[in-house]
Amino acid sequence: MSTPSDMAYAIKQNEIDYDASDLVMMQVQLLNRDNEGRVMVEKISADYSSSSAGKYYIPGVAMKFGEHPEEAGHRILTEELEIKNREIKLIGSQSHWNNEKNHWYLLFHFETMEPLSESEMANPCEGIDELLYLNLEDATKENAMQGLLDIREAMRKPGRTYV
Repeated sequence: MSTPSDMAYAIKQNEIDYDASDLVMMQVQLLNRDNEGRVMVEKISADYSSSSAGKYYIPGVAMKFGEHPEEAGHRILTEELEIKNREIKLIGSQSHWNNEKNHWYLLFHFETMEPLSESEMANPCEGIDELLYLNLEDATKENAMQGLLDIREAMRKPGRTYV
């Protein structure tokens, strides 16, 4: 029989408490490829106050309570990337467990079908130094966030859960 401490529960939070224990995070990430197959990434500002400063990651957002994954995908385009809305399609999902933080992540991956224009790429949002296209094979632990490396692995082996 389960004790109360063994049970999972969900609560609505207006702001995510990343320090919470037993956190389940639902996120959406948006892939956009150029004509050479490289994936668009954001480079986190060098003056960002964490170990992620200066690293690459795939544009993404945490889902809002009650939000459909596709709505969150469109929110990446319009709010995070600050570009016109365009068609997106679901290409897969993955999940992974972060044992260090006791967090479970469920990720939905969407893709846009046309590369961003030069003017769209030249307009990174606050906290981002630049948008660029990167061959995912060039991503390393030194220059990329773990989430980008996880996406690369998920693309290599679809349907796998990462722990």
